Amino acid sequence: MINKKPLQGIQVLELSPRLSVSACGFLLSELGAEVTVIGAQQTAFTVSQSLSQAEERIRHLGKTFVDLPPTDAHEFMKGFRVIIFSEDDFGDEKNTQISQYLPHLLGDQILCSITDQGLGTQQFSGNSSDLFIQALSGLMAVSGLPAGRPEFLKIPISEMCAAVISTLSIVAAIYSNTKKFIDLSQLEIMADQLRVHISLLSNDRPNDFRQGCGHPLCSPWDAYPAIDGWVIICASSDAHWHSLLKLMNAEHLLTDSRFVNVTVRRQYKEAVDAIVTTWTSTFTVQEIFTLLRQIGMPCGPASTPQSVPLDIDLLEAGTIQFDNDLPYARTPIQILQRGSEQMKSSKNLLRQGELPLEGVKVVEFTAYAAGPMAGYLLAALGAEVIKIEPPKGEEGRKFKPQYGGVSGYFINYNAGKQSIEIDLQDPINKSKVDDLIKSADIVLHNMRPGAMEKLGFGIDQLLELNPHLIYCSISGYGLSGPKLAALDTVIQGHLGLTGLFGHGDSPIRVGYSIADQLSGHFAAVGMVAALLNRRQINHGQVVDIAMSDSIGWLTQLSWNQPSESLSSFQLEAADGWVVVQKNYPNYPKELNRKQLVNFLSTKGIEAVPVLEVNEVIQQESLVQRGFLYQIATQNDEFADLISPPLGTDVYEPKTLFALGTHNYLLDTLI
Repeated sequence: MINKKPLQGIQVLELSPRLSVSACGFLLSELGAEVTVIGAQQTAFTVSQSLSQAEERIRHLGKTFVDLPPTDAHEFMKGFRVIIFSEDDFGDEKNTQISQYLPHLLGDQILCSITDQGLGTQQFSGNSSDLFIQALSGLMAVSGLPAGRPEFLKIPISEMCAAVISTLSIVAAIYSNTKKFIDLSQLEIMADQLRVHISLLSNDRPNDFRQGCGHPLCSPWDAYPAIDGWVIICASSDAHWHSLLKLMNAEHLLTDSRFVNVTVRRQYKEAVDAIVTTWTSTFTVQEIFTLLRQIGMPCGPASTPQSVPLDIDLLEAGTIQFDNDLPYARTPIQILQRGSEQMKSSKNLLRQGELPLEGVKVVEFTAYAAGPMAGYLLAALGAEVIKIEPPKGEEGRKFKPQYGGVSGYFINYNAGKQSIEIDLQDPINKSKVDDLIKSADIVLHNMRPGAMEKLGFGIDQLLELNPHLIYCSISGYGLSGPKLAALDTVIQGHLGLTGLFGHGDSPIRVGYSIADQLSGHFAAVGMVAALLNRRQINHGQVVDIAMSDSIGWLTQLSWNQPSESLSSFQLEAADGWVVVQKNYPNYPKELNRKQLVNFLSTKGIEAVPVLEVNEVIQQESLVQRGFLYQIATQNDEFADLISPPLGTDVYEPKTLFALGTHNYLLDTLI
């Protein structure tokens, strides 16, 4: 059953009507905080004149609304443990008292600022904020059809993602029992999701990241036409490809040199897609699902947002919830109470250090992006994260390009972690890992359903070993949902995200691994909240994160209304693209992006250039915030690493541990 909520008794004040602030307040409220909002929620940051029911719920559910006290504002604000604000709102006389108060932190008070580019930097204007961040953060650079224009997502994605990261930073600050000033940049939070792409730049890859529903590293991975719609198929490994060839009666292609492994197949993507399309176009979507699910292939529909609440699998998973017959997404942080009520008196549950999670030990069984992202964030907050890998390491180590024998992809999700290489099929090795888990605070995994149980590391098995343990599972549809194979693009399609681009002619994924990364962000929030919960109730915890819930957090904004929450136009310049909110078709076509932006400003039209990935990382505000730095690998090679966008002090590793560096830990346990 659901626990007593971890933030019970925490008083939170929302000072801004910005959606990211409201959504952060909503998540804190869902975790048990008492949230107070000053004033009505009607300003330029409202993304439409008529809010969707989901946004109304996020802005108002469980919150208390008050007017700002005309006097003694300082005394009023002293009563709140957490204050969330945006400096954009401090222009009028009414807010002078607030702006004067903010520099004064009291005791363990936490102040969290959410702005476009961070404090001290010029912000974007009003309604255009989310759209402009999409253009400048790389989202549009990596989202669109091959050789097509960059596309924007028709929901305020940067506001909703910033809410999750701000919640993580706030909950970590609460856990550390220290005062904190958190300075968050929505531009940085969105650019952070270029982790898959950042190493490809240094490999002199051209700016060809717009791939529809394709993936820059894997093939077949795309949306394929069926008789009655589109189906998304994601083969992330050679085993997936071999199973698919057998299903398609095309096993003769197993020896074709163009398809020998995942890296080579990506080079021959057009040929791979033609083979798969020939097969899918003879079946209905449902027939394809039935066949692919029988072989464990990650697949799903490319749904329209409005069809999502009717989906049987999502209803079974519990992702779809209803309030007065209106659908909304389940809050993607489910914390369940498990374990014995008997606590060992020697267990120290009040560890504190310079960083919030110093003294917390995490044992991680993860691969690819979602689980590794969660562990990376915990390591950044000071936790000791020990990654358990099979012989020769996680599959993600093998991607290209390589730096010191390991992929840039792997580095950007796993830097800062210790590494143990071990064969868990060996009972002696399994016993050693059991002993390691006995001393851990958290076990984190994103294995397919049932895999941890087969290894002997299921929930009941581990809580028997360690009754204090926090067990975090990241899966496609949650622990009680359908046991379906799920990868990032599958979840984007199933939850309707691929239907929120362009004109809906063909599905387009967010070019970021948004389902993976957002699930990792929610998992990190859940694990830190569970650490707080454990202090109060003396129980083990289960944190259940469904990728479907995480993307539902975004697409629920479009379930009850046409997907035009955010509208704009792309204009092609001589050297790329510009995005504007008001169309101006008769512009001089010979202008470059900078000239076109200046020209449009003379017409009273706000515009920004759509930056390609290599241009995103050169922006002044990101450079000033230390967005990107280099980490040493083996053989004196260096790789680019994106620093976590948490708006506060974090641990930034300078070297990457080689595979198996920390195997000695298994032999030194007492």
